Amino acid sequence: MLGNPPPSPEVLARVAARYGQTPEGLTDLGSFENHVYAFSSPQGERVLRLVHSSHRTGRQVRAELHWLNFLAEGGVSVAAPVPDEEGDLLGTWPDGEGGLYFSSAFVRAAGERARPAELTPGQIQAWGRLLAELHERTQTYQPEDPGGRPSWQDDPYIRDRHALAAGLAVPLDPGILPRFDALVEELAAQPTSPGRFGLVHNDAHPGNFLLQGERLTLFDFDDCAHNFYVNDLAMALYYGVWDAGDREALGKHLWKHLLAGYREVRPLGDADLALVPTLLKLREVDLYLLIQRKWDLTRLSEAQEEMLATYRRNILGDVPYLEFLGAGVPAL
Repeated sequence: MLGNPPPSPEVLARVAARYGQTPEGLTDLGSFENHVYAFSSPQGERVLRLVHSSHRTGRQVRAELHWLNFLAEGGVSVAAPVPDEEGDLLGTWPDGEGGLYFSSAFVRAAGERARPAELTPGQIQAWGRLLAELHERTQTYQPEDPGGRPSWQDDPYIRDRHALAAGLAVPLDPGILPRFDALVEELAAQPTSPGRFGLVHNDAHPGNFLLQGERLTLFDFDDCAHNFYVNDLAMALYYGVWDAGDREALGKHLWKHLLAGYREVRPLGDADLALVPTLLKLREVDLYLLIQRKWDLTRLSEAQEEMLATYRRNILGDVPYLEFLGAGVPAL
């Protein structure tokens, strides 16, 4: 089950009390997959997150917090988890309907958001450098629970793509799933040696970091998973050009400086760079299936219809997400 049910006032009051707060002291920050609130404590500004068991298991959240704590202790610029008033990093709360909420709190990152097109070369390089520092630190990570976080293949829209497609009100075009399958098979055949594959943020776009000059603080590790390290760079690029007027120009600019920053910390070989077009296309197909499930296809706006048509043309025509990187995978 995929969902994001809001907590009842009674549940929210109990959770807030564990952090020395009342519901009135929480500011809803809004979130797509979880419920996220800001609050002030004597120790500083904090963020409270509630994850429902329909989205993550307690095991997965605990593993996320363990890794995030390891990164923070190693000096990686991330929003570190902080304990509740009983000293626990993770709280578990029945939702009253057979499910659970998992609560955790984090240091609230300082700084401002910035649109990708507004970032300076130095800030883009700092973005790439931070991702490399995260990956480099992870090389020495000994997980408390090695199976606690999923692999990229466990993403529901990848793992269950055929079942999800079969349940759509409007069938997918016949060529979509074969294309999806080919992308998954290509990545699954790639070597997963420790230097190129491990825990990654998986969603390190500009909406998930704040800037203070050229210092970035990365947050929202909810999607962290075992994946190719270069996927963090690919997703930075994917969302970095998401709504750009000239994707190619901005993409080249971002890519140049992301790579420069990353390579200040750790190498990135040609074999890893060759995966980027495939990773970009996989995200495009994954999101296309998600949109097909989330949107009411009988009541689309003109902009939504155009977006879906563009996705469909690009997937079926094997159009690269960014032309300057090439197609990467032959058309079926």
